[in-house]
Amino acid sequence: MTDQEILDVLRREKPYLREKYGLLSVGLFGSCAKGAQGPESDVDLLVEFAEPRFDSLAGLQIYLERRLGKPVDLIRKRKNLGKRFVRRIEKNIQYA
Repeated sequence: MTDQEILDVLRREKPYLREKYGLLSVGLFGSCAKGAQGPESDVDLLVEFAEPRFDSLAGLQIYLERRLGKPVDLIRKRKNLGKRFVRRIEKNIQYA
């Protein structure tokens, strides 16, 4: 799957994801966002929830892995997320 195909799926699914999991925003970063993914690459997503709950995070991960057909790593956007990490991913992040 290309970065645009992943983003297309996320954009189509976003209303459902908002309703089901309370998802506010989702951004693609990492190798997929750079167009450098290989067959074994996972999908790295920065996500923000209206009310962060473990079951929302776990449920969203399972749903997206099935929908995208690839392993998904979710990083929850929050105030105490490392500043260096945020600066690094902001260079290539693509929001759906």
